[in-house]
Amino acid sequence: MGQIMVTQEDGEVTVKQGQLFHTICKYKSNNFGGLFWYQVRQGQAPQLLSYQAGTGPRHSGRITTHLNTTGKSSVLQLQEVEVSDTALYLCAVQ
Repeated sequence: MGQIMVTQEDGEVTVKQGQLFHTICKYKSNNFGGLFWYQVRQGQAPQLLSYQAGTGPRHSGRITTHLNTTGKSSVLQLQEVEVSDTALYLCAVQ
């Protein structure tokens, strides 16, 4: 299996309730198998938000992910942010 490196550039972000949150994940992988987005609330196990293997947008409720396999990046968008959305958002590459 090839070496995988994943970076996120946004760090901690403050978003007003009801607004849009987005974060970008960039990866380097020789044999890409798919990209996962997780939500990690304090003191809880990670919760899978999205899995995507093909380029383009994917919608699920308030969550939209857009994978660009050519540019090796993915964007996570969360519509109408609520207080309960306070969490760490992580990506992982298969």
